[in-house]
Amino acid sequence: MKTNYQAIVVGGGVVGVSIAYHLALRGLKDVLVLERDELTSGSTWHAAGLLPLFNMSYATSHIHDYSLKLYPLLEKQTEMSVGFSQVGNLRMAQTNERMDEYKLYASTAETVGIPYEWLTPKDIKERWPLINTSDLVGAIFHPTDGYINPADVTQVMAKASRNLGVDIIRKIEATSFNYEKDVWKVSCNYMEEKGGNLVPSGEKVSFLCEHLITATGNHSQATAKKLGIKIPAIPVEHQYIVTEKDPELQRYREKNGEHPVIR
Repeated sequence: MKTNYQAIVVGGGVVGVSIAYHLALRGLKDVLVLERDELTSGSTWHAAGLLPLFNMSYATSHIHDYSLKLYPLLEKQTEMSVGFSQVGNLRMAQTNERMDEYKLYASTAETVGIPYEWLTPKDIKERWPLINTSDLVGAIFHPTDGYINPADVTQVMAKASRNLGVDIIRKIEATSFNYEKDVWKVSCNYMEEKGGNLVPSGEKVSFLCEHLITATGNHSQATAKKLGIKIPAIPVEHQYIVTEKDPELQRYREKNGEHPVIR
């Protein structure tokens, strides 16, 4: 079994697998991904998957723009779908102050080269008649925004990574990290299912690498503690609601396609 690598990525979510893919893409062929459970079983599986190009950060806007170009390429390379739907993003404003905020955002969009439209309440009602526009001042619409399926993106990137020589091991937990003589030693436990729980199997293994990358999502603080460092990331609880199909929306979609993402 191979135990020496140039880089090891701890965490098999969309971030970890993306890091491994891009390292391999740039010539680092000796890359290993370690995942405690299954790919996407952490933060990734319940992510909303929204892909808004509309952002106040130039860096983030460029990353989102890069993603839009990357996903079709990955689909072509792997013959798999990332679940990308480019339905647009409609951000509505109930106050003039909110519209002023959107104007500030628009300046970022112009610099990055992201298209957008200004819409009046009348414009909104004509395009999307199901929206109540009675209390709206206006909106900004980004036609190139949309959403993806994070789990699908991860699996597509995993296949593309393997095609580039990346190794991915599932059901393995990194338990300790030690840096000695310019090399990281990553000690691990193989995991197994028992009574519906994931527990150490008793089988252990260690890997050596030059570069260690952590991408453990909700477990970032636990990983940081093992490394003796602080990572400025904490899990924050969010809520979202999954509803039954709405009859009116279903009738609308029969003739008009998907509604945009509404904010």
